[in-house]
Amino acid sequence: MAAALDEIGFADAVLAREVDGGLELIDGHLRTETVPDAELPVLVLDVTEAEADKLLATLDPLAAMATTDAAKLGDLISHLTVSSKDLQQVVDQTAAGAGIEVEPAEVAEVDRPDLDTVPDDVPAITKPGEVVTLGRHTLTCGDCLEVLRSLPESSVDAVVTDPPYGIGFKGKDWDCDVPGDAFAVEALRVLKPGGHLIAFAATRTVHRLTVAIEDAGFEIRDQIAWLQWQGFPKSHDVSKAIDQHHGAEREVVGVRTDVETRIYDNREGPKLPPQIDVTTPATPDAEKWSGWGTALKPSYEPAVVARKPLEGTVAENVLAHGTGGINVDGCRIGYGDQAWPGPGEKPEPMTVSPKGMYQGLAGKVGKSFECTPSDLGRWPANIYACPKAGAERGDDNNHPTVKPIKLMRWLVRLVTPPGGTVVEPFCGSGTTLIAAEAEGVTCLAAEMEPAYCDIIRARFKGASNG
Repeated sequence: MAAALDEIGFADAVLAREVDGGLELIDGHLRTETVPDAELPVLVLDVTEAEADKLLATLDPLAAMATTDAAKLGDLISHLTVSSKDLQQVVDQTAAGAGIEVEPAEVAEVDRPDLDTVPDDVPAITKPGEVVTLGRHTLTCGDCLEVLRSLPESSVDAVVTDPPYGIGFKGKDWDCDVPGDAFAVEALRVLKPGGHLIAFAATRTVHRLTVAIEDAGFEIRDQIAWLQWQGFPKSHDVSKAIDQHHGAEREVVGVRTDVETRIYDNREGPKLPPQIDVTTPATPDAEKWSGWGTALKPSYEPAVVARKPLEGTVAENVLAHGTGGINVDGCRIGYGDQAWPGPGEKPEPMTVSPKGMYQGLAGKVGKSFECTPSDLGRWPANIYACPKAGAERGDDNNHPTVKPIKLMRWLVRLVTPPGGTVVEPFCGSGTTLIAAEAEGVTCLAAEMEPAYCDIIRARFKGASNG
C-alpha cells in the first residue's frame, strides 16, 4: 500500500466526522497511518457515531459482492514487489485461494522508519526507582505503596486513580488483582481529613475495591459511571456451542458485518468491523437456543467515590484543611455538552404557585416564586459520558487502558481544591498527570513500568510544550 500510494497518490478521499472541534476518522485509517506525513483529501460528513457505524457497515459488504478474475489476479501478483516475508505469505495464500500458481518473488526489504512502532523489547529510558520532575509534578518509577509510605500523613488533597481492574486484561501480569487493603490504608493516611478518593474499577470487581476502601476507614460517598458505549460484547454464542458439543457442522448461509464489534489495536487505531459468517443451527438443541449468548455489551466503567472522615463539621474541616467538599459549580455540565446524556437544552424558568406541583414549598413561602436554571450548567451528576481516548493518546502510546483527558480533568477538578495536590498511584500512560497540569494542580504520580514512565514523560512534554 505504501508503494502504491507513493506512486499514484490517494485515489479517493478518507471519510471523517467532526467531534469536539476536531476530526474523527470513519474510513481510511490504514491509508493515513501508512503515509502519516502526506497531504490527503478528506470528506467531512455531518453524521452521528451511530450513523458512522451504519455507513461502515455498507462499505465492506461491497467487497463480498465482487468476483475474482483469476487471470487478472495472477498477472497482478506476478508484478508485485514484496517488501517482507509476512507479505509474501499473504500473497501466497491469496494466490492459493484463487487457484493460481505463481513463482515466489524475491523479498525486497523496504526501509520505512516512519512506520515503525515501539517494540516491547526496547530498553526504557526511565530506570526503576528513578524520581523524575515534570514541571511542578513528580513521577516515581516504582511500587506505589513505597511512594505512598514516603509521603507525610495528612499531606495531600485528593487521590484520583485508574488502578488495575483485576480481570487479567490481555494477560497482563499487573492486572491480576485490584488494589487491596494496603493501598487503601496508605491512601487514607496521606489524605487530609475530608480528602476525597476516586478510583476506577471494572463492573465485575468494583465490589472488591469498594470493600477494601471502606474497611480502611473511608466513607463511601458515591459511585461515578463513565459512559463510553464503545466496549464490544465478549459473548459466547450458545447455539454454536451446542452444535460444537454435538460435533455437528453448521451451514454457512451468508456473511455479515458486525457493527457491534469494532476491532481496536492500541498501536494502529480503530479498524473496520469484522466480517462474520452467518450460519444456521445444525441440531434441534441449537435451534432452541439460537440467539442466546453469555454477556452484555460493556458500556460503562464505575469509579468509587470515597472521603476520609471529617474533623468536626464540614465548615470546620474546609476552613482548617481546605478539603471536604466537591467543586459543584466548577464541574457543572454545560447545556448541550454531551457529557450529560440526558436532555441537552437549557430548561425554561418555571413559576411555582401554592397550587402547583411544589405546593408544600410554595405554601411555606406563602406566594408564587420562579425556579430559574443556573447559567453555569447542570448540577454535576454521578454519570459522565465521553468516548474512549482516541488521537489524544499519541502516536507511541501503547498503553492498553488509556482514559480520556476530558474525563480525568473533570474528576481532578471535582475533588482537588485550586492549587492543591492530587496523588495518582497507578499513573499508566499519565492521563491523570496531564489532567492535573491542565487544571493547575500538582500531581504526585507513581508508575511501576519504566516503559510507561517514558510515555508519561513524552506526553507531558507535548502537553506542556517542553
